[in-house]
Amino acid sequence: MPKSGHMANQHAKVCAAAVVALLTGGEVNQTPVIANTCYSYIDDKEVAHVTSVHRYDAEKKTMSVVTGSGGLSPGPSVQEAVYADAWARNIWADMLV
Repeated sequence: MPKSGHMANQHAKVCAAAVVALLTGGEVNQTPVIANTCYSYIDDKEVAHVTSVHRYDAEKKTMSVVTGSGGLSPGPSVQEAVYADAWARNIWADMLV
């Protein structure tokens, strides 16, 4: 699995949903799907990103990348820095508010 804050947030949500399902007599999702977005600052103004989508593969007993999902920035840019800032504000609000 990618080592990113976004992925940690997604794992926590899958885990929390499973705990709630178990505590309330519901069914645990057997094939969760999670997404990853990771922004990396190349310098103080330019950013690049990598994304992917992962689905639980019961046969392999692991999360696997969904074929054709995700991608990379064509290159670092100032516009990606705007996206990275928005991503950070959103995930912080999701986790801390």
